Amino acid sequence: MNRKFNLLADMGLLPDGTPMEEELQAPQIAEMRIAATSNRPKPPKENIVEEYVSLPIDHFAKNRDYTQQGSFFNRFWVAESAYKPGGPVFLYDVGEADAKPNALFRLQNETSFFKQLVDKYNGVGIVWEHRYYGNSSPELIDVNTPPEAFKFLTTEQSLADVDKFARQFKRQNIKNDLTPDKTPWIFVGGSYPAMRAAFMRDKYPNTIFAGYASSAPTEAKIDMSSYFEPIWKGMNRYGFGNCSRDINAAINLIDRTLDRGKDAAANLKDQFLGVGGANNSNAGFADALITPLNLWQSYGIDGGYYALRLFCDWIETDPATNKIAGADGWAKSKGANFTVNRWASYPRFVQGVNYFMDTDCVGKETYKGNCNLDKKFSDPTMIAWTWQYCTQWGFFQSANLGPRQLVSKYNSLQHQKDICHRQFPTARAPLFPEWPRTDLTNKIFGGFDLRPSNVYWSGGEFDPWRTLSPLSIEPFAPKPQSFTRPPTCNDELDDGEIFGYVIPNAQHCYDFRTNFGPGEPSRRFFTDALDRWLKCFKPKKGGRD
Repeated sequence: MNRKFNLLADMGLLPDGTPMEEELQAPQIAEMRIAATSNRPKPPKENIVEEYVSLPIDHFAKNRDYTQQGSFFNRFWVAESAYKPGGPVFLYDVGEADAKPNALFRLQNETSFFKQLVDKYNGVGIVWEHRYYGNSSPELIDVNTPPEAFKFLTTEQSLADVDKFARQFKRQNIKNDLTPDKTPWIFVGGSYPAMRAAFMRDKYPNTIFAGYASSAPTEAKIDMSSYFEPIWKGMNRYGFGNCSRDINAAINLIDRTLDRGKDAAANLKDQFLGVGGANNSNAGFADALITPLNLWQSYGIDGGYYALRLFCDWIETDPATNKIAGADGWAKSKGANFTVNRWASYPRFVQGVNYFMDTDCVGKETYKGNCNLDKKFSDPTMIAWTWQYCTQWGFFQSANLGPRQLVSKYNSLQHQKDICHRQFPTARAPLFPEWPRTDLTNKIFGGFDLRPSNVYWSGGEFDPWRTLSPLSIEPFAPKPQSFTRPPTCNDELDDGEIFGYVIPNAQHCYDFRTNFGPGEPSRRFFTDALDRWLKCFKPKKGGRD
């Protein structure tokens, strides 16, 4: 899910860690940074350190014998300086990523929506790390980790982690009972964590009182070729329709060239990747061709050094005349060969391939590098997430064949399946299925039709992950009627309507970044509802207050 880039963008940072340029930020930013720009003296920041809780590796052991599989330590961070008696507990779930680089920003930075939320309600803020990610893994994860080690990396087990943690949560400096029996817990998440926000409210309604689900693709689906449809639409909305048409023309010509045989394919790969590029499979080469689109969900047309904007500027500029292509692009008038050659000559293409795919293609250099596009993932985060989507969720982002095709047909469903088995070659069913068990996953979690009470849903108009969320408008989606008035607390909606909002001209989790003005209404819809819902929270009798 490119989670790392989403988290960086939420912090107002580009992929390389540098700040986004001010001209790319919404003018409303000044209004949303009141606390940060105030001249009043600021109190010293709370000393927040990483903490750990011991949890069972297997929450569903027979006879509740949790000792059989042992336990592991799950990492979390807590901010309690804003707390006043009666305030809620807010849990921000980081999901499929190492939580450490982002944790203190969420809890301490004045531009963090999560901190603003915690402060507004005088609550306790928690940043939670998902099992098998960061420093919360019961196993050491690398390319040699056996598949049996991932047996307990499931969404069900990870939800039970949060429930177990919440039931024993307390703070030395707070006398009030902070467990869900006495204090409302609010789960906040974007992307996979947004799915978890809804799942927790649905599966553990006595633990999680309310949830904010931003860009939540709750529908498990093997074929996610729909991922690229919002990119095409967004490029055209943002004024880059010529580039989308030229990418389409180039991809079609590239596919025809690859179809011609080994020699033609080898020459094409070397043209794009440099010496040694020909050694890669057609499918691996297809993966490389996707890299100009990699930052779309996090940054849209922008994104710093590897921004799609810069790629399109290169493609749409005729170097002989310095003219910019019209709305139809260059391929229609100059032929697709022109576009293919421009793409292959883009200096940052090979650099981007190396950056995103952790390889060493040489481009125009004359020496032979180690250009390997068909290898296993070596990053522990990618290994863990690959296990999750290959077993439960699918999300195979294969080619969107047809008039809006942006990626090679060699990026097929079969190729996506092959990536799963390439990563875990010794894994066998039932532990590791031939194809992801998406039907079972949807039966367990509800898919498109999930409608727990006290949950707010949001999505970006051009977010690729919206295509599998309850806010989807794809032909295969139910397309419920959305509304933004706060629903009655604890009132489950039928699957024909949804309390949610689609943010115009936005991509993935854009309402979690306070430097994006159009996201503010979405956040307000949630807080307006939370104001209403919190009034009906009833602490359970007994225990301490």
